[in-house]
Amino acid sequence: MDRPERLIIVGGNAAGMAAALRARRRRPDLDITVVESGPYLACANCSIPAYLDGRLESIESLQNLTPEQATQEHRLNVLIRHLALEIDPRRHALKVRNLDTDQEFSLPYHRLILATGARPIIPPIPNVRARGIFTLRHLQDAQALRHYLETRQPRHFVVVGTGTIAQVCAASLRSYGMEVMFIGQDQALMADLEKPINERIYETLLANRITVYFADNIISVKVSIENEVQGLELPGRQLICDGILFALGVQPNTSLAQTADLDLGISGAIRVDRHLVTSRQAIYACGDCAHTTLRINHKPFYWPLAATANRQGRQAGENASGGQGEDAGTLAARIWRCFDLQIGRIGLSPFQAIEAGFKPKMISIKAPSRAKFYGGEQLDLILIYDQQDGRILGAQMASLEGILARMNAVAAAIIGRLTLKDLEDLDFAYTPELSALRDPLQIAARQGRKH
Repeated sequence: MDRPERLIIVGGNAAGMAAALRARRRRPDLDITVVESGPYLACANCSIPAYLDGRLESIESLQNLTPEQATQEHRLNVLIRHLALEIDPRRHALKVRNLDTDQEFSLPYHRLILATGARPIIPPIPNVRARGIFTLRHLQDAQALRHYLETRQPRHFVVVGTGTIAQVCAASLRSYGMEVMFIGQDQALMADLEKPINERIYETLLANRITVYFADNIISVKVSIENEVQGLELPGRQLICDGILFALGVQPNTSLAQTADLDLGISGAIRVDRHLVTSRQAIYACGDCAHTTLRINHKPFYWPLAATANRQGRQAGENASGGQGEDAGTLAARIWRCFDLQIGRIGLSPFQAIEAGFKPKMISIKAPSRAKFYGGEQLDLILIYDQQDGRILGAQMASLEGILARMNAVAAAIIGRLTLKDLEDLDFAYTPELSALRDPLQIAARQGRKH
């Protein structure tokens, strides 16, 4: 009897588990094995801030799918705490180590999907591995940080970075009653946001007693004789602290891919084609370890977020089980909360638009999110468009309410190649309790047409 085809997926979470479940639905006969180096298989990592401040009491509540459920409900072979060491593409074999026993063995495969994710960026400075230094990428990272906050009870805490991770964790860290300081390397807080949006975020941080410093570089971490964090040295300044979170972004995990000599591309991510096939035909890649494409210009783009990973994972699972679908690409949409402020960005910034070959212009407005007598809040909105034909290229916005629906409206406008006039003429739903008579997007489009 012929052995069933074997699909091996390296990595769980948004990309890997989406691939496994899609492949299982498409091919009930397929032998599917998931190799995961950590103790958890599929987690809601985006909800880590809620666990940090106690809104979610148990770390188990962040598990979307346990290994036992994956095995019993979806007939997946699950190997947690197993590290994939090396790919032999000629023999179609994956070398694996059991992290509990140190046993090493090989798994044969017909097709292989790499969903190895990304790792936090940590600067190469002295004492960076001291006690009291953290990153936030996995549930075990969140467990370690919460345990430290609850037991060590630090009085002064530094977050190195001023991007999305830093901002979404700000309220959780402040909930412990300690002084929280942010260290940024760019006076704009976030390079892909324009000045009015960055200023709104900065004002929110200051209003919630977050001190923000800017420095060209970090010199070193100061530690005690017991190797515990005592401070952070910057050019011309030393901050006293007893805890540090590095939130400087991520870089793709490609060490396993390099054992198979796979081609790397933009941002050092694994290069894939439209079907998520790597430079070796039987090996696919998806999620934070691989690049995607930007739907506006169809160029390679690195966008390591859960929605992109989940979408790519589903497509990789379909294709590795016999399908021929294509990765749709991303609009680089991101939405998050900094204390009570909602922030969103989508599409191209003016600088990115120039790099992509457009001739962009932008319009910046302030408008109420809905009727003021119903509690409407100021919405700061930037609309980016091509000055040649008025095509919508992107948007950025910040408000205490009303961001999500408008972000989704801009997503549809970009995909539909709508122009400023098209956007202005859209028939938006209206009731004064929920919306403005003339939506801020329409106001911005109208003003853009006047320029």
